[in-house]
Amino acid sequence: MKAAVLYELGTLPKYDNLEVPTPQNDNDVLMIVKAASIKQLDRMKAAGKHYTSYPSLPTAVGIDGAGILENGTRIYAWGKTGMIAEKALVIKNQWTVLPDSIDYETAAVLPNALLGSDAALLYRGNIQPGHTVLINGATGVTGKIAVQMAKHRGAVKVIATGRNEKILEQLKSMGADIVINLSNNENDIATQLEQICKSTPIDIVLDYLWGSPLETIIKVIGKMPPHKTKIVTVGQMAGANINLPSSVLRSTQIEIAGSGIGSISPKELNDYMQKVVPQAFQLASEGKLTIDFETVELKDIEKIWNEKEPPGSRFVVKI
Repeated sequence: MKAAVLYELGTLPKYDNLEVPTPQNDNDVLMIVKAASIKQLDRMKAAGKHYTSYPSLPTAVGIDGAGILENGTRIYAWGKTGMIAEKALVIKNQWTVLPDSIDYETAAVLPNALLGSDAALLYRGNIQPGHTVLINGATGVTGKIAVQMAKHRGAVKVIATGRNEKILEQLKSMGADIVINLSNNENDIATQLEQICKSTPIDIVLDYLWGSPLETIIKVIGKMPPHKTKIVTVGQMAGANINLPSSVLRSTQIEIAGSGIGSISPKELNDYMQKVVPQAFQLASEGKLTIDFETVELKDIEKIWNEKEPPGSRFVVKI
């Protein structure tokens, strides 16, 4: 079969032949892959810079995708083997059945973005109707989904930060009530945040940036009257470290948690995939949840692997 084959960590995957994976037990099911997205996690794993690793090399890359089982059932699943390939092994019944109304490409790209946004809000942020939610770094693919799902879950106010002016404007039509341009002067950003917090205390900060942008948010919230604020970190696009004095956490009601592989329990993850993702697929098929992606061909994998996607978009490999 043809696949995006990684021969050595830190090199580009190549369009090449790879043996069709063989089921090792009754729980292994062969899936015909139709589409798989390329995510930052996929790139980091292939580079050897992620805390998860491959069992062996060479291997097909890609952690998830959409396709069809031999009995004709259309599914989205995580792969036991690499998913940017014509065929992959998945674990029996650990998949999400696709509604007829959704295409393979949307089904391939949406779930991972949901896990990095909506699942984080649900399980780590405990979002409730009436909450005020700040999405820090909302102009990426996952951040745009976070804005939409926060509003869908009843957030009374959604604040979105980012640097891309065009996407910030787009987010206003996706559910953002207030947008903050992080290209502005840090003092101006802090002043705008202070005005927001004085009128509506922030309940959840879903953070994709870490680094100095989050430091500014913490400083502002720390000066406000006591109010429980849950910061959920999902990424570190602005830096791997922050300066956080112990006194800040001891003198405020700020709580910090992370969301990623390992932070959500297997039961929560299974419930989310079986109950929530199908609802999101339905919202997407009705045009009530949108995600931007650009379709590319498997044969072009080496050329596009490290190519920068259009802002707020993601590559989806059509197989």
